Amino acid sequence: MKLRSHLLLLTIIVLLPMVGFGIGVALLAVDREQESFERGATERARALITAVDAELAGHVRLLRALANSLYLDSGDLERFQVVAARLLATQADWRDITLGLPSGQIVLSATHPLDAALAPIGDRASFDLTVNEQKPVIGNLQKTGDGYAFTVRVPVPASGAPRYVLTARIDPRAVLSLLTPQRLPQDWVGVVLDARDHIVARTQSHAETVGQPASDSLRAALLQSQEGWFHGATLEQADVYTPYSRSRSSGWTVAMGIPAQVIESGAATTLSLLTVAIVAAITSALLLAGLLSRRISAPIASLATTARALGRGSVQVPDTNSIDEVREVSQALLDAGKAVAEREDALRAADQAKDEFLAMLGHELRNPLGALASAVQVLQMVGSKEQASDKATAILARQIQHMTRLVDDLLDASRATTGKINLSKTLINLTEVIGNTVASLRASGVLDAHEVILETSPAWIHGDEARIEQIVSNLLGNAAKFTPAGGRITVRVFTRGDEAMIEVADSGVGMPPDLVPRVFDLFVQGESTIDRNLGGLGIGLTLVKRLTELHRGRVSVSSDGSGRGATFSVVLPAAHPPGDRTEPLTDATAARRSRRVLLIEDNDDVRQTLSAALGICGHRVVEASDGGSGIAAAARSHPEVAIVDIGLPGLDGYEVARRLRSMPGGETLLLIALTGYGQLETRAKAVEAGFDEFFTKPVSPERLANAIDSATRDGVATRRATTAVEHPDADGPTVGRRGSTPQRR
Repeated sequence: MKLRSHLLLLTIIVLLPMVGFGIGVALLAVDREQESFERGATERARALITAVDAELAGHVRLLRALANSLYLDSGDLERFQVVAARLLATQADWRDITLGLPSGQIVLSATHPLDAALAPIGDRASFDLTVNEQKPVIGNLQKTGDGYAFTVRVPVPASGAPRYVLTARIDPRAVLSLLTPQRLPQDWVGVVLDARDHIVARTQSHAETVGQPASDSLRAALLQSQEGWFHGATLEQADVYTPYSRSRSSGWTVAMGIPAQVIESGAATTLSLLTVAIVAAITSALLLAGLLSRRISAPIASLATTARALGRGSVQVPDTNSIDEVREVSQALLDAGKAVAEREDALRAADQAKDEFLAMLGHELRNPLGALASAVQVLQMVGSKEQASDKATAILARQIQHMTRLVDDLLDASRATTGKINLSKTLINLTEVIGNTVASLRASGVLDAHEVILETSPAWIHGDEARIEQIVSNLLGNAAKFTPAGGRITVRVFTRGDEAMIEVADSGVGMPPDLVPRVFDLFVQGESTIDRNLGGLGIGLTLVKRLTELHRGRVSVSSDGSGRGATFSVVLPAAHPPGDRTEPLTDATAARRSRRVLLIEDNDDVRQTLSAALGICGHRVVEASDGGSGIAAAARSHPEVAIVDIGLPGLDGYEVARRLRSMPGGETLLLIALTGYGQLETRAKAVEAGFDEFFTKPVSPERLANAIDSATRDGVATRRATTAVEHPDADGPTVGRRGSTPQRR
């Protein structure tokens, strides 16, 4: 393509966002206009149904007043009929007032003599509902001998049960009179439906449509929600948008059919004007771009010639042209090319020298560190009676450990940069490796000031176990360094598809956006104070990246900004786990004392395997698959230990624990919780419910057996009063005991 074509294409590309923005604004305006119309129409429908409910409530009040007549209490139906006839004469839309027994027999009509034979009940469903519910009921539209009518019924109570049912039969025009004052546009349709979705009143063709079912689209919408807006059709198949609202008290509905062209005409006009404007703008822009391209094509061509010459390393001054700026840019390109070449040579030499220096420095520092470490071990073995000497020895040990770590990082950075790291890959379980790493860092005191949470699931890879430990150790050390005391560090291990995931998230100082893309570069660190209290050389994260890449993986970091913590994610190719292996029993297992154990677990496989393993350990196990049967089993077997799954069907594990505690002997029962959730809230609820121990799944039978043996040997009550809450370790268990204060390992 020629330059002119590129310029025209560039013009189109520049215009496209503007065109898209214009279309977006127009569509947004149309949507806002339609939303405003929809909101107003829905509010109008809501107001109409409120008016209908008020009208129906007025009829109910009149009937209730009539139901309080003393003549009904005295049984003087003749005089009551006179009162009912007088009330009927005052209500233009009431056709009759009747009095019926709960059995359904009509005993009185305001329009017939007392001894006249009366027609049976027309809407028996609403009559029975009034008797059963003992409350006013609005009946559905019914066709009678004198046309369509609907009923309003109220109970006449006597000694707590209905004595009579008082009914007013009302003409639908009473409801139509509510729609007429609304003055809906001539082409709009207003409609009121009864609880069966039959038409009670309609502003168009009322006489022809009263009693008919509503349109298919309206009935379908009412099945979905009690109130809303939809695009459908009227009984005459006119295309309309309809707001509707159903009353919660009467079950009646008000809807309005608004012609679709009323809603869509504004959008069509707006989009037509927008189309004309877009076409005009694009045409004008292309014409101007064509004119300007002729003036700049030649100078740009000369710059291209200069750039190609610069790429070949030759010095070539472009031909003289009419644009001075082009000549200046060409000369500047030549000068910059020479400077860049010189600096590249210097940087390459400096980089090589740096790598050699780091390798040499690491090796040279190893010798004095080795001597210092040996001397400290001698001092520790010899011992001293002086407290100051012991303190100095401890300080020396800690500082030598710190210096050794820095030297190791320097050596590994040098090896990684020069490509001298070789991996010894085996099939390893990430959960086990990371658990061991966390335990080691806890033992060294690195994590003493922080809350560390492990959320692990089985994940296997082919990798170098020592290097994976180094990756996790560096990430945890980085998190501890930049997280204030008391903060939280969460380590997650899981699989996603064919990838194994390691995430280390902290609640620390986070990092600004400009640091995120550079955080894995060598010697790059977050902002530190002048006293260097955070320490470090900025090597750890570089090693994480290089070691991860050697495992054919990738590492990334995310942070919401300063003060919002950071999350490091390591993604490694997953491997298939080895076949199931059964660990042999140890001598310690055989020496355990047999206990009565109640195991409540709804997963059959988990329950059976745990029961079998605990049985091999010498314990007598009673199984239950739910909370109810577990409580019953406890009453029969009087267990010393109860292992309860939290997520049980019916009664959950928390309620089961409370009930077991309340049973005779429950205060000495060892309660162990099993759960697939390791959050702090779950552990807190377990402690509150009365559990002594808390393990997250999967948990090995050996760990359960050890917990049973340790707790029952030391005494459950003593352990409950003196032990503390611990966080997940390598196998994923979490131990929580009642009456304790949180501590960290």
